[in-house]
Amino acid sequence: MELLQTGNTWIWHPDWVDAKPDSAGGFLHFRKTIQLKATPTQPITINISADTRYKLYINKQFVHGGPVKGDEKRWFYDTLNMSPFLREGDNHIAVHVLRFYHATTYAWPFARLPIGGLFIQSVDRSTPCALNTDDAWETAIDTSANLRVDDPFDLFMQMFERVDRRKDAQLTWTKASVVVIPYEGSGLTPPWRLCPRMIPHQRQTPVSFHALHNVRSTVSAAAWEALLLPRAGADADTTAATGPEQGGAGVRLSSNSTHHLELAVEAHKTTLLAFRFLAESAAAGTTVTITYSECYEDEPHEMPFVRCKGDRTDTTKMLIGPFDSYTLSGGVDKSPQYSLKSPREEVYQPFHYRTFRYLAVDIEVPADAEVTCMGIDVVETRYPLEVEASFETGDEWVSKLWSISVRTLENCMHDCYEDCPFYEQLQYPMDTRSSSLFTYLVSADDRLARQAIIQLHDSFSPSIGLTASRSTDSIMMRQYIVPFALYWICMVVDHYEHFGDAAFARRFLGVAESILETFASQIDAHHGLVTSPNNAVWEYTDWTTTWAPSGVPTAVRRTGVSTYINCLYAYTLKGLAMVHGYLGRTESALAFKDRADAITTAVTLHCFDGDFFTDGLAQTPIPANEYSQHSQVWAVLSGAATGTLADRIMRECLANGDPDSQRWIPPSESQTKTRMTEQERRLFTMTSISFSFYTLRAAAAVGGDFYDEHFASFWSIWNKQVAENVTTWAEDAVSVRSDCHAWGSVPIYEFVSEVTGIKPAAPGWSKVAFQPRLRLFPRVNMTVPISGMNERLIEINWKREGDETVQILAGTGAAGVPLKVTNDTM
Repeated sequence: MELLQTGNTWIWHPDWVDAKPDSAGGFLHFRKTIQLKATPTQPITINISADTRYKLYINKQFVHGGPVKGDEKRWFYDTLNMSPFLREGDNHIAVHVLRFYHATTYAWPFARLPIGGLFIQSVDRSTPCALNTDDAWETAIDTSANLRVDDPFDLFMQMFERVDRRKDAQLTWTKASVVVIPYEGSGLTPPWRLCPRMIPHQRQTPVSFHALHNVRSTVSAAAWEALLLPRAGADADTTAATGPEQGGAGVRLSSNSTHHLELAVEAHKTTLLAFRFLAESAAAGTTVTITYSECYEDEPHEMPFVRCKGDRTDTTKMLIGPFDSYTLSGGVDKSPQYSLKSPREEVYQPFHYRTFRYLAVDIEVPADAEVTCMGIDVVETRYPLEVEASFETGDEWVSKLWSISVRTLENCMHDCYEDCPFYEQLQYPMDTRSSSLFTYLVSADDRLARQAIIQLHDSFSPSIGLTASRSTDSIMMRQYIVPFALYWICMVVDHYEHFGDAAFARRFLGVAESILETFASQIDAHHGLVTSPNNAVWEYTDWTTTWAPSGVPTAVRRTGVSTYINCLYAYTLKGLAMVHGYLGRTESALAFKDRADAITTAVTLHCFDGDFFTDGLAQTPIPANEYSQHSQVWAVLSGAATGTLADRIMRECLANGDPDSQRWIPPSESQTKTRMTEQERRLFTMTSISFSFYTLRAAAAVGGDFYDEHFASFWSIWNKQVAENVTTWAEDAVSVRSDCHAWGSVPIYEFVSEVTGIKPAAPGWSKVAFQPRLRLFPRVNMTVPISGMNERLIEINWKREGDETVQILAGTGAAGVPLKVTNDTM
C-alpha cells in the first residue's frame, strides 16, 4: 500500500476563490516562525506536498520545489531533511504555492484537485513537530501576479506571468484554515491520494549566457556584456550569476528610456531564472518583459503551429515566443523575499522553469523612475540522467547526431517525460515509448519510465476501454487517442525485455488485456478487422500535409478501417504474447499469437491491392492519396508482409515518398490528388520524424542488406537540421513548431542497437544478442550500460582490417575477448 494517511493536516487560505477571468491560477504565500533551543544535530524529516506546486524556503534558503506532477489517482509528496537549514533561535519557514484553477481548460500539463492545499507532516508522527501544517501558519494571497491567458502563442501551459510588484502593498496576512478531511479510518479517501516520490530530485547546474545580440539601448553593448556575460577565462558552463558580485558594476538605466537585449545560451536549455535589480524607490513602475525563444526565425506561416525557421542562429531574424512581464515595486515590496541575495536587491524569479535558447529582454523605464540592473542568474534544471553510453566512429556527423540526440532527450525529462518542454510538457505514450528506450540505452535508468508506465496505467477508463493519450494532465482536457493505448502496452513489453522485472510487468497485465479486448470488440465480422470507433476518440496517425488537419488518413474516414491501427494491434498482441510466455502463461500467449495472425491475414486480404498496402480497405477505385509509407512500414512490423514482399514494398515506398506530404502547403493551394493515371509514378505519404523509429525498425526487419543500403540516406533530415545550427531535434519537418522533441533522438537507438547490434535476447539482458553491421563504419568505439539481471557496461570496439577482428569488452575494465567475424557475416 503506497498511500500515506494524512489526517487533518492540509491547510489553505480561508478566502481563496478558485477562479479569475484573466488568469489560469494564482499564487499564495504561507509562513511560520519556529524557535529551536539548539541547532539540530539529527535529521528532522518531513513529508510535504501542495496543490498544485510549491517552493519551500527556510531562513530565505531555497530547500526544494515540487511535488512531482500527479493526478487524482496518485498525488506525490516529497520527503525532505530540514536540519541543514535550521539554526538555534528563530527559524522562518516560507512556502510559495502556485495553484492552477481546477475548473478551467488552462494549464493542460498540470493535474489538480477540486480544492487547493498545502501539506507538511513530520515523518516521525510519534512526537509533535512545529513544522506540521496547522492553523498556526499564516497565509496571504499574492495580488500582484497573474498566470497569463491572453497569449495566442501559449495554447497549452498558461504558466507565463504578469507581475506588478507594486500591488504587494495590498498583501494581507491571515490565519490559515485547516482543510477538514474526516476520512481517516473509515475507508474513504481524501482528495489527494498521497504517494511517495518515485524519481530522484532534479539536477540543477549553474550556467551562463553565451552571447549578446541586437542591443538597442542608451547603455553601450560593452557595458551590458560586462554585466551579463562571463568574464574572460571563466567557465561559461559553471558560472551562473552575473553582475557586480562577479566583477561587473551594475548597469544604471536612466528615466524615460527603453532597452532591448537578446541573450543566447550555448545550447537549448530548461532553466530557472532570477532577474536582479537594485531595490530602490526610484525604480517603481519600471517594466521588464522577457520573451523566450528556441531560435531566430522568419515570420510564421501560422502562429504558433507552422513556422519558417532555417538557420536557427541568424540574428537578422526575429525572436518569437511566450513572455513574462514584471513591474518593479520601488520599495513597497511586502512579499516574502525568497532569496539569500542582498536585501538591497529586488529579484524576479519566474515560478516554473523556462525553456529557451535565446532570451529577448525589454526594459521600459518611465519618466519618473531610474533603475539599476544587477544581473541575471541562470540555473539549468532537468532529470539527473547519468549518461554512461558513448558512440564514436571518427566521423563528425555521427558525433553531432549523437550529442544532439542525448541533449534533446535530457531536455525532455523533468518530473515526467515530455513531448516538448517549450510548448506542452505532456507525457504521451507514443513519445514516451521511444524516449524510454533511448534512456535505457544511454543510462540503464528506468525510474522515470517506471513512473510513466504507472501513471498511464492509472489513466485507464473502463467505460472507454483505453488508457488516456497522456497522463498527469488536467481532467478538463482528458484525451483518448486510439493507437496510444497500444504504445503504452509496448512500453510494458519494452521494460520487461530490458529489465526482466516480472513482478512489475504483472501489475499491468489486467489493464493491457482489457485494452486488447476493446480492440477485439471492434472487429468487423465480415472483414475480420478492427473498425473505427465513435468520435469520442481520435485515430491520429501522423502529422503529414496529406492528412491535415487531423492527422487521420483519408482512407480511414472513407472506409472505416485503419491499416496502421490493425497492424499496430497485431504487433502489440505479439509483444504481449512474449511477456505472457516468459511469465508461464502459455495458453494466453498462444491465444494472443493466434489473434495477431488472424489480423495480419485479414489485413493482407482486405488492405492489400496486390502491389501495396493501402491506408484502409482496398476498395476500388482507390484514390492515389490512400497509399503511405506508414502502411508499408506497419505491414512489415506486424508480419503481414515478409520476405521478398517486405523488401519490395519498403524499397519502393522509401524511394517514392511524396515530398508534398512533408512540407507546408498554404491553404490556398489544393492538396487533393485524384486517382493515379497510368503515366504517373505512385507516390506514398511520407512518415514524419515521429515515425522514424518505426520506419527504421521495418528496414531492419526486412533483413538482408536493406537496412545497410538505406542507412546513410536516412539521416538527411537530421543532417539538414545540423546544417541549420540546431542544438536539439525539431518536432517535424512540416510545421517545425518545436525545436526540442525527443522522438527525434532515434540516432541513439540506431547506433547502439543496430550499428553495433547489441540487444537483449532474453528478458533483463540475461542473454545478449550481438549482430554488428560492420559495413556501416570501418571503426566503432561504443560503451553501453545494460541492466536487469545482468548489470554491467559493455564495450565494443572494432576496426575493419585484414581478418576483420571485433573486440568485445564485457564489463568496465574487463579483458577483451576477440571475436572473429567472417566475410560471410559481413
